[in-house]
Amino acid sequence: MTLRVPAGRDLSVDFARAMCLPVVVLLHALQLGIGGDPLGAFNALAGFRPLAWATWPLMIMPVFFFCGGFAALGQWRRMRRDGATSSAYLRSRTRRLAQPVVLVMPAVGAVLAIMALSGADGTFLEQLAHRLAEPLWFIAVYIGVSACVPAMAALHERAPLRTLTALAAGAAMVDLLSRAGGLPVAALNWGFVWLFAQQLGFLLRDGWFERASRWLLVGLAAASYAAMGLLVAFAGYSYDMLTNLNPPTLCILLLSLGQVSLFALLQPAIRRAMAVRPVLAVVFVFGLFGMVIYLWHTVAMAAVVGIQLALGLPFPPVLSPSWWATRPVWILAIAAFVALACLVVPRLEKRWPRAARRPLPLVLAAFWSAVAMVGVGVVLLGGYLPAANGLVGWVLVTVAVLALLIGGIRAPRRAPAGESDAERVEA
Repeated sequence: MTLRVPAGRDLSVDFARAMCLPVVVLLHALQLGIGGDPLGAFNALAGFRPLAWATWPLMIMPVFFFCGGFAALGQWRRMRRDGATSSAYLRSRTRRLAQPVVLVMPAVGAVLAIMALSGADGTFLEQLAHRLAEPLWFIAVYIGVSACVPAMAALHERAPLRTLTALAAGAAMVDLLSRAGGLPVAALNWGFVWLFAQQLGFLLRDGWFERASRWLLVGLAAASYAAMGLLVAFAGYSYDMLTNLNPPTLCILLLSLGQVSLFALLQPAIRRAMAVRPVLAVVFVFGLFGMVIYLWHTVAMAAVVGIQLALGLPFPPVLSPSWWATRPVWILAIAAFVALACLVVPRLEKRWPRAARRPLPLVLAAFWSAVAMVGVGVVLLGGYLPAANGLVGWVLVTVAVLALLIGGIRAPRRAPAGESDAERVEA
């Protein structure tokens, strides 16, 4: 296979995203605990102190957001140069994020249904269904922050550092009101914190971190982690970054700044590593199948649990020596299912029709993006079971995707020469 790298593409960003993906999947695989009498599904690593401290370097979700911001700003600028509108961008991005969910939701539902027909306990299945739905938070939030790219890009071009400062101040105010004032506003930081991380990606795209001195980058990273330590020591924040993730707190905002600074320090070395063909090949594979791996590892976990139940295999007590001894087999089984999904799922996704060239008003693009977010949120909050909950979520996402595929009702303008389907001009 010939690997063609587009001119001007920064492969260090692809490397960062590719290397973080298996970390996330591995963490989810280890967190799924099955055991007890009666059988239950729970977080196997809850209260496991070594993992809590390990989340300081290993909680890498901010990397996805600032790398996503890096890529999104480039895409938006290319589309804008070709005459595309905010509606075209929003329509394209939401479809790319929501379409894969339309397939994965019924796949999880099918595995759960087979387990139910095989006699699995209903309470256990509901617990498992909630655990399998948890990774969907990333899709819902990413649709939301992606929808803000045109507006946030405009703010970035006018006042990049002031925009970052305002987002940080907003996150700090939300934490203060929710933690000290007891007001139910903590969920607002799903916006402030992740938009901040995305905005760091804009700065990365425009070379701000590359122009910064190494001492400044070291200072930013050190100050970020030191501030996290102060929040944990004196302000009551959890030392577990996974706890700080839901909803995100100032600790995650500071972690984003620290991680992007460290990434900028390592960028020259990463770029040199990307000249090595085996490294490039691995990054290429993870990039090509990234969405399949992220979404379908939940189907894989459900399938492996179902097979264990069907074969009557024991579930060792979590964190026991026998549990740790069986984790390599557990992880390899999940990896095998994910590899199979990488072979099958892209073939199924190619059957989606192309998006119609009819323009879609911005208000409708925003509306259908919101519907897709709500659909994902229904399953995220309520789980895949009861079945009615999963069905409602799936229907909402599917309807939103179909509406975005169909577009508006007016005839299209002639597209500029050489424009891709994903970057078509829409009025």
